[in-house]
Amino acid sequence: MYELYINGKLTEGQGEPIVVTNPATGKVITTVKSASVEQANEALQAAQNGFYAWSRTSLNDRIGWMLKLRKACQDHQDEIVQLMADEGGKTFVEAGNDFKAFLNYLVYYGEEAKHIYDTGIPEYGGHRDTFHTVLKRPVGVVVGHLAWNMPVSNLGLKMAPSMASGCTCVLKPSTETPLASLYIGKLAAEIGLPAGAVNIVFGPAKIIGKALSESKIPKLISVIGSIAVGREVMNQGATSVKRFSMELGGNAPAIVMPDCDLDKVVKFIANRKVRISGQGCANINRIFVHESIHDEFVKKLVELVKQIPVGVGSPDHPETMGPMINVKTRDKMLAFVDNAVQGGAKLLYGGVVPEMEDEYKDGAWILPGILDGVTDEMDMAKNEIFGPLYGVLTFQDLDEVLERSNNTDAGLTGYLFTHDSRVIGRCVEDLEVGELQVNMPGAGPNMPHIGIKQSGLGCDRGQWSLEEYYDIRRISIQP
Repeated sequence: MYELYINGKLTEGQGEPIVVTNPATGKVITTVKSASVEQANEALQAAQNGFYAWSRTSLNDRIGWMLKLRKACQDHQDEIVQLMADEGGKTFVEAGNDFKAFLNYLVYYGEEAKHIYDTGIPEYGGHRDTFHTVLKRPVGVVVGHLAWNMPVSNLGLKMAPSMASGCTCVLKPSTETPLASLYIGKLAAEIGLPAGAVNIVFGPAKIIGKALSESKIPKLISVIGSIAVGREVMNQGATSVKRFSMELGGNAPAIVMPDCDLDKVVKFIANRKVRISGQGCANINRIFVHESIHDEFVKKLVELVKQIPVGVGSPDHPETMGPMINVKTRDKMLAFVDNAVQGGAKLLYGGVVPEMEDEYKDGAWILPGILDGVTDEMDMAKNEIFGPLYGVLTFQDLDEVLERSNNTDAGLTGYLFTHDSRVIGRCVEDLEVGELQVNMPGAGPNMPHIGIKQSGLGCDRGQWSLEEYYDIRRISIQP
């Protein structure tokens, strides 16, 4: 039985029942009662009531609770990973990586909070007995609207900085993938986490999400979702002055220059695109390949993508691509393919529903699809794909590809493959993205994930994200 976690206790939802299915089989895993509006408000009030005590709990004690929760989750890793694999269609490798990120955030933000310092300000008027300082204090109650694609790490992205800073929070996992998050709420109750510090409720965004955003209790609303979701939440939150932190959708360009390490680049793009079945906001959307290497790039890409198995993965086969989150989303991919082909693109491989064993025939399966000759006007170039489709476009020079790459409202992630420092310098300045990844660098919890333009406000991860959980206050004293 899966229950809500409100005010330190588990409680059955009083809202509409939500059916959670396994996208690999199309079969029902369980039915969970979602929160009612009254319970959403109860969670907000619990966070409000708990804020005074939690914000005045010492940092070491808050970190102690974070590590205690981390240990409880580690002890139940198999159950949490299994839930993510079942409800999200993740391979066990992907679900394991999601879980590890959650654990890392609980450590990282606890340590980072130790480096939040107040600031002294000099008195310009020469009064040596006057003191000025700027203090940082937790902002208050935080509401987190979470996406379904990485449910547990997304939970950690909001829970960990809230707990570390001294804020209290109400977190709403997606109705598509609520089970692992609710399980973590169960563990929080078992360890006796102080009442109100963390609350986990879920339900339809149009009901529960709306109630959380419209309340005047939250001081910070944080969102992981699409651009449309971000705009809707901001409209709902206009009942009072609030702070917003949003990581929204992208339309990531990948610019492949002639001097790149082509074999490495093709392998990276082939594997990156099918991670979580392409269902990630930072995933590559438009693959801009210089015309001089286009034919070789496409040939190598087809060879590699044909080798990617589609099915239920295992630790022995980490390269396996799982299903999409549901059949409706899978059918959206098929519509992208149809639109591109009708517009003149060539479907070189995949982009169709594969034949599966009887157990999986009703799942949300699709073969990764490679489309060559994609143009800027096609649906899959104008919109975030959020699926395992490789759209290959060609370009002639840097000016052209920068203009085309920037021709979108989105500005989250961009990829560049070159060793020409002049090209790198130009893209650093002119490519309109919040994060530019050049030649496949690594990343960790200390690296901010930033959206500009319509792709977000603020960031997730890194010291800059933690700062969003604090107010600043000026204190001036003349004894």
